[in-house]
Amino acid sequence: MTSLTVVVENHSDRPELAAEYGLALWLEHEGAAFLYDAGAGGALLPNLAALGLDPARLTAAVFSHGHLDHIGGLPGLLRSRAGAPLDVWLHRAAFASHLARRGDALVDIGPPLDQPGFEALGARFHFVTGLSEPWPGLRILADIPRRTAFEGPAPNLVAMIDGRVVDDPFDDDLALIVDTPGGPALITGCAHAGVVNILLAAERALGRTPAWLIGGTHLGPAPQGQRQAAAAELAARPALRVASGHCTMDAAKDLRQSLGQRYVDLISGLRLEF
Repeated sequence: MTSLTVVVENHSDRPELAAEYGLALWLEHEGAAFLYDAGAGGALLPNLAALGLDPARLTAAVFSHGHLDHIGGLPGLLRSRAGAPLDVWLHRAAFASHLARRGDALVDIGPPLDQPGFEALGARFHFVTGLSEPWPGLRILADIPRRTAFEGPAPNLVAMIDGRVVDDPFDDDLALIVDTPGGPALITGCAHAGVVNILLAAERALGRTPAWLIGGTHLGPAPQGQRQAAAAELAARPALRVASGHCTMDAAKDLRQSLGQRYVDLISGLRLEF
């Protein structure tokens, strides 16, 4: 059996679980435990304890990209393991420039530590390029091609490249494909490469549509036209179920309307079994 538990999400309806703008998912697969993203830092360890999930059991952690609300919990996670090393898989560009426009200011929203700082706490980094399968039945999908016309740069998310402020290219955006008894599950962080672009890349790698798409879609800040186009693409795949949250925000209503009972809201504490 494969299962996925939402550890950190924007919303919680259980008093023992903290809500935080971020995402962290605990995956049990073939007797091993994996963490996909780690939230912003405040909620991860308390929520793991409340859910009875022991960080010492982790085989590895995978990070979807270098934004603070996804990788901010990594220092605390490493410290909680009392010096035991942890294999960490991500794209090298996670340590590239990640900035947000806030009024007239540019704010650094990248990792809280540099690579040596994480390594001093026990991280053993594995940098991903292309499609890789580090563990049986778990594939990391990286370097997502941009194929759709309607998925563009995220508003207000920029990078400093060669001394110029440009739209963040999000070269680090990656997804996880999990082979489950119920069919492949595609897991995203924020889908900065475009949720449909990621789905198309997964379909190309799998030769079929996944059974599940789980995670953030970044449709919340997206223009209404992009929301509608993405919702239509997901709805056009009748075997696909979607569980989304975090940066999906109020775009969830478009997905609910398009997908009906094939849609599930992510919320802290939710457990899915496949």
